[in-house]
Amino acid sequence: MKNFIFLIAAITLFISYNLKAEDSDNLVKLDIYSNVKQIQVGSDFFIAIKLDVAEEWHIYWKNPGDSGLPTEVKWTLPKGVEADGGLIWQVPERIAWSGMVNYGFEHDVYLIQKFKTSRLIDAESLKIKAHVNWLICKEKCIPQDKKIEISIAVGEMFEKSEYSKMIQDLLASAPKQFKSTKSYFKSDDENLEVKLTDMPSDVAQIIDLYLITDSVTDNTVNAKVENGNNKATAKFKLSPYLDVVPAEIELLVLYKDKNGNNKSYETIIKNSK
Repeated sequence: MKNFIFLIAAITLFISYNLKAEDSDNLVKLDIYSNVKQIQVGSDFFIAIKLDVAEEWHIYWKNPGDSGLPTEVKWTLPKGVEADGGLIWQVPERIAWSGMVNYGFEHDVYLIQKFKTSRLIDAESLKIKAHVNWLICKEKCIPQDKKIEISIAVGEMFEKSEYSKMIQDLLASAPKQFKSTKSYFKSDDENLEVKLTDMPSDVAQIIDLYLITDSVTDNTVNAKVENGNNKATAKFKLSPYLDVVPAEIELLVLYKDKNGNNKSYETIIKNSK
């Protein structure tokens, strides 16, 4: 409901906004890359979409926060090609905007998707098409979209592209997936408390947490994180608009590893009730 209402408001702002069309078209520059120049059938590959956001503007993460809409990618794929998992996101920023706190990006950002191919592909090339939708905001908000595509040759040899190293580095810095079997959360009338009792083996200190699950907590109040012996506790303030506490929540956890490097992981934990 929150995002539907915000979409109507954004469209209204767009209609009333006096930015020239040729200027609004330049607020986000879109590019597409692959880690392969030529693919062997049956192999996996990655596509990266770069959104270069104009200075002082921002677009949104998969949980946009108090307002906004998540950036989305809809793929059109040739026969024998399937998306493997969801979009791989970079770590967002907290963005204070009009008395609210949102999650998004005020700079260039890459969205990465892994694909798998069937051994039954009978084609000389694969055309991957993407329809990207985003909401870009400054004082006002503008819903935008663009279609972009890339062709990848099919052959007997796997051949890396000139962007292979760039995509490899982006994947290395992106949040990893971690299956939590012991961590949990609980809540009362005002607060939600997260108990991280199992985590990746290289975690030295939990720095911050973001909820990927939307509309659960009050984003204007930062989580209070306490680290213990191989565990951590984080306390959030519940959103005043929350009707029912969910049975599980998805988290982005930011941490320092034992060498002092900044890392992150995503996980799902269950309600202890």
